[in-house]
Amino acid sequence: MTTDVNAKDPVTGTDGSEAFSWTAPSPWVRAFLVRNLPLRNVLPDREPSYVSSLLYSMGMLTLVSLFVVIASGVVLALGGVQWWHNNSWGAFMNGMHFWSVQAFFLFMAVHALFNFFIMAWRGGRGFTWVTGVLAFLLAILTAFTGFLMMTNWDGQFVGQQAKDVLNAAGIGAVWNVMNIGQQFTMHVIVTAGILGFIVIVHLAQIRRRGVVPPPGAEHLEVAVPVPGTSNGEASSSPESTSVPAHRQVTR
Repeated sequence: MTTDVNAKDPVTGTDGSEAFSWTAPSPWVRAFLVRNLPLRNVLPDREPSYVSSLLYSMGMLTLVSLFVVIASGVVLALGGVQWWHNNSWGAFMNGMHFWSVQAFFLFMAVHALFNFFIMAWRGGRGFTWVTGVLAFLLAILTAFTGFLMMTNWDGQFVGQQAKDVLNAAGIGAVWNVMNIGQQFTMHVIVTAGILGFIVIVHLAQIRRRGVVPPPGAEHLEVAVPVPGTSNGEASSSPESTSVPAHRQVTR
């Protein structure tokens, strides 16, 4: 079965070649999305067979853990900075938040190592790899600000040691780790907000480029046709040929 890559996208009604117009910019915006983030790939109904591997599920497990972290963190933030110490529901949510963070870092570390060893930047996926590394580093910073918010002896110890380091670096006057209100803002809004944005960009790149295959198994990739291309070319991702049905996992 072949797909007419020059047909209009069923979601946006564009073929990806619309020119920009100051009076009617909407078609151009929709065409930009078709070219750079095909909306038909957001919820694909076909995936290559290699994604059924346990190691390929580490990214989704990381994402699910992040959802639990965010949900439990929102509950904790709504109650203030200390209420979980003397409230049974708060203690439960604090424990859920803490252990979901542990699971998040475990799955993310395995996910990062696996993608490093299979050279996940192949096939034009360099930006996907870069956003993943940035998310990993920012997650560490977010966890650091979380430790500062624990308001217990562990948080006090971390804050005291970090204060000396930041003062030695000359930024202690700007970033005062002993100011619990500032760290609340840093953890809940700044670092977590930037991390969430980078994760969204990372996921968008995965949907645009497809899931990277194991080295030497590029022929197993599922074709991702994009409107607006010519000569039977698929998207800018390497999935440019049709794949036999027995090599696909239908979702």
